[in-house]
Amino acid sequence: MPKTYLHIDGKQTALEDHLSRARTLITLGRNSDEAYNVIALEDDTLDVFQCQFSQTPTGWKIHNGQWRTECPKGIRSRLQHACSCCIGCCVNVRTAHPTYDWRLPAQATRLNGKPIDTEGTHLRDGDEIEAGTQRITVLCQA
Repeated sequence: MPKTYLHIDGKQTALEDHLSRARTLITLGRNSDEAYNVIALEDDTLDVFQCQFSQTPTGWKIHNGQWRTECPKGIRSRLQHACSCCIGCCVNVRTAHPTYDWRLPAQATRLNGKPIDTEGTHLRDGDEIEAGTQRITVLCQA
C-alpha cells in the first residue's frame, strides 16, 4: 500500500508514521488543552475536534469530526481513548465499555471544496483538504 502524506504549511507528514498498536485513528485539530490531537496545528480557525483519519484496506479515509471518550468529571472528554485516571471509580464508565461520542467541528471539513460527513471519504493523490483557513494537500506515493 502506498504511503499517504499530508502537506501542511510546507511540511509533509506521513499518516502511517503516526500509527501504533494503541493508536488506530489520526486526529487533526487546533492545538489546545481541551484535547490531544495527533496532528495539532496552531490555528485559531480550526476546531479542536476538526477531523480524523482512519486506515482501510483500500487506503485512508477522512471524517468530519472525531470520536472522543466522555467522562462526567470532564477528565476523559479530551482523550481519544479511555484513560487510566479513574477507571473503576466512575459509575458511568467501565474499563471494557467506555462511552464515546462523536464531536463535530463548528465548521465542516471540506475535501476538494465539498463538505465531508462523519462516514468519511477516501483520500486520493492530489486531494485538497480545507479545515478552517488551512489548505492541506494529500500526496500518495508508492
